[in-house]
Amino acid sequence: MRARSPAGSSPEAVTGAPQRERPEEDRANPLRRCAITRNRRPREALLRFVADGAGLLVEDLAGRLPGRGIYVLPEAVRVTALLAKHKMVGEARDAVLGRLAAGLTRRLLDALGLAKRAGGCVTGQREVEELLKHGRKPLLLLATDAGAGARERLEHLMHGNERVEVLEVLNQEQLGTIRGGRLVTVAAVTNPGLGERIRIDAARWRSFMQVAEPRGEGSVERVKRQRR
Repeated sequence: MRARSPAGSSPEAVTGAPQRERPEEDRANPLRRCAITRNRRPREALLRFVADGAGLLVEDLAGRLPGRGIYVLPEAVRVTALLAKHKMVGEARDAVLGRLAAGLTRRLLDALGLAKRAGGCVTGQREVEELLKHGRKPLLLLATDAGAGARERLEHLMHGNERVEVLEVLNQEQLGTIRGGRLVTVAAVTNPGLGERIRIDAARWRSFMQVAEPRGEGSVERVKRQRR
């Protein structure tokens, strides 16, 4: 993203933060403050922006670009407020939000594709059922547009598997890209390292896309109650 900070201001001035962070605080307490709400959250739970040499802000979804970061909650309304508050110019708001949505989706699919190629991800109802029958505890991903029948089957599979985590993320078509384009309703990630990355990115994706868990019959909320 190319969005210029207010004339003559530095990233430090934009955030109102001190010019330097002490390394020992970084290591001991990796929390960052949202530039809009001022709430503190784990660094990886936020969206990060950095200023380049020309003073233009760029998004840093991977959190690896050099420079002092400006953090914001992963919500479209917060990003919009950041753009308005600091009078950033260069691109229309909708273009910035669209690129962020695409980037968050791409990160999820990249991680899932990597897990699939490494043998750490299976897709499909039967494959997931086999994992659970053999006592595995994968991270389950359920498509946001899964039907009531698929949700009921998942509830049945979850019976007696209290420690299995279920996340609703992406739709069937998006999940299907890791299976050659076929629609995928449920996937299971068995690679712990990639599972943690997917869990973090899924939380940011859900927040940015404003995905709410359905309630009542056939919902993941009911699955969670069974797990307690």
